[in-house]
Amino acid sequence: MPIAALLALIIAAFSTSQGASAHTRLISSTPKAGVTLNSWPTQVKLEFDQALVDIGQEKSNFVVVNNSVGDQVSQDDEVISENVISVSLTPNEVKGPVLVFYRVVSSDGHPVEGEFVFNFSAEQSVEVGSTKQEPTTDFPLTIYIASAAFIVSGIFFAIFSYRRRNLR
Repeated sequence: MPIAALLALIIAAFSTSQGASAHTRLISSTPKAGVTLNSWPTQVKLEFDQALVDIGQEKSNFVVVNNSVGDQVSQDDEVISENVISVSLTPNEVKGPVLVFYRVVSSDGHPVEGEFVFNFSAEQSVEVGSTKQEPTTDFPLTIYIASAAFIVSGIFFAIFSYRRRNLR
């Protein structure tokens, strides 16, 4: 009976840990995704639903902005203030879609990447949906259940081997 209780405890621990891993998400940006601008902005600001954190000495939060020919037009001067990250832009004369790519780490410690597009000048516009985000470290529940089953079967095998050795 104690083994069944241990198994139930392990399964419960793994199944509840999935719900606790809510990653940060982009809630607003300046300029907004999909908007067409007639004048070039001087910076891009992104606001998230959780505070952003720096991890270690390396740059863990960044924003890269590329114009329609692929040239990087963002500086390397990201500023983080609670849940907002901003980056300065260099002057740009190239008309067309502008790609904003970001990678941020929130207080839960998980990095989140995403991108969106806005347009510079009404000459070339691109139809854009909503922002796209893909967490980089999100595992499905089946991996946790399979891991728990593997651990539990190892425990049963160890107990069986121990008892068999002591019967001799």
